[in-house]
Amino acid sequence: MDFFDFVKTNKFIILFISIIANIILLGLSGYLLYENLNYTCDCPINNDISKTEEKDDSKTNMFVEVKGAVSKPGVFAVKSDNIINDVIKLAGGFTKDAYTNNINLSRKVSDELVVYVYTNADMKKKTQVSETVCNCSSYDISNCTENKQSEIVASTTDSNVSISSSSSSSSSSSSSTTNNTNKNSTSNQKKIININTASKSELTSLSGIGEAKAEDIINYRTQNGNFKSIDDIKNVKGIGDAIFAKIKDYITV
Repeated sequence: MDFFDFVKTNKFIILFISIIANIILLGLSGYLLYENLNYTCDCPINNDISKTEEKDDSKTNMFVEVKGAVSKPGVFAVKSDNIINDVIKLAGGFTKDAYTNNINLSRKVSDELVVYVYTNADMKKKTQVSETVCNCSSYDISNCTENKQSEIVASTTDSNVSISSSSSSSSSSSSSTTNNTNKNSTSNQKKIININTASKSELTSLSGIGEAKAEDIINYRTQNGNFKSIDDIKNVKGIGDAIFAKIKDYITV
């Protein structure tokens, strides 16, 4: 029996074997294709990507506190590109009686910023325009809230706290206040204030002394007599070592 006779005699067997072989080849090809598609490269992490992610994470290392007329007062973690409006949203938004004209919602946040939202009733009690910037001797912000200042910003130059606020008064009043602030600053550098005879306006020219503290100084010397030394001014409520350190070179008795 030659080859052709063998093929004719066993053609169905040969055809069956061919089909089985093709099925096996197709299955093997499919398996290899599946393995290639699901291949995971065990490669080292790109250091540049890691550095980028670390840089992005550093944006959240800032904290802002919201007080007053908001739904959920508290301290919030924020990013450096957030603005005050973003923080107000985190605090649940303003309450119905919130006064917002003196808050710059578009200002970018800074670390340790305190946003104090006053009510309309609070602002009705305010009779005079405050300075746009004042310095607190510590993280006690009561001196600033007395003047109804809403944006309390930690100073980047020393341990004092700088306070900035958008005033709801007319532009002419704001300009006048700024001029007075500049005059007071110049006065601090050139004039020594006698705390036994100084008027209220002279006392408020001293750094960290607002109208309330100036009145306390005058009331103290009226009730207790003249100060015997400049150190005695620390007996006045609200004037501690930090404020005294700032004004001691500009006062005398």
